[in-house]
Amino acid sequence: MKNVTLSDFWVTTHDKLSDFYASAWQRGDSAVPLLVVRLILASVALGILIWSLCESPSYYWLLYLTNWGMAILTAALLSGLAVSICAVIKKPTTDEATIPWYMSLYWYLFNVSMSLALMISALYWLLLFDFSMKKEVSTRFFLLEVATHGVNSCLVLVEVLATRMPVRLLHMYQPLGVGLWYPIFSIIYYCAGGTDINGFPFIYPILDWQHPKRSSIVVVLAVIVMMAIYLVLAGIAFIRNKITEAIFHATTVKTSQSNDYIIA
Repeated sequence: MKNVTLSDFWVTTHDKLSDFYASAWQRGDSAVPLLVVRLILASVALGILIWSLCESPSYYWLLYLTNWGMAILTAALLSGLAVSICAVIKKPTTDEATIPWYMSLYWYLFNVSMSLALMISALYWLLLFDFSMKKEVSTRFFLLEVATHGVNSCLVLVEVLATRMPVRLLHMYQPLGVGLWYPIFSIIYYCAGGTDINGFPFIYPILDWQHPKRSSIVVVLAVIVMMAIYLVLAGIAFIRNKITEAIFHATTVKTSQSNDYIIA
């Protein structure tokens, strides 16, 4: 295991470029199999995002963490698709320590969007959704809720399982940073006199800053949940690598040269 350096905290260095465009479930480094998967995932995510925008064409759409998460997830999947397309058009011929900027961008969006999407789904179904209200809302609205709080997580799991993307524990601060920005935004919005679409002085009832103690507890719990989710994703990536290594005898993470194996 190599010593941890400052560059390991960012997304600019990795010892195997094919990890960004080759599927874990294949022999060799062809970018085509994962390109097909990413085309489907990006299309579904973009469709859900457009559907959500059409259902709420106002600035209130920008207030909700669900929509933030869906937008970031769509950007991540489109970015991953772009990485695969670039790899098909001009496959990298060497493994370099410094990765191209578009792979670096995708890696950052991957780290942020995967954890955020799963956290949004968990918090929504556990804290926000009222099952007694299911009969009172339209089927179309309920299906959109399922898409933005359920299908989004399915897209995440397929992307994580299908790729060879490394998940470094050192990168946990990236989703946490974006996640913490939302409560800061909600405080600023509350202090500025902002309301939700119904005129209430909060965006979410559980994040009502008229009750700062309760809202602070929710934020702390959300941080803990996100950290736990990131650890789960790291565990999934680790198990994925072990299984595919056993099946295909193709190690995608070099234990003797990188610390990714231990934390991916």
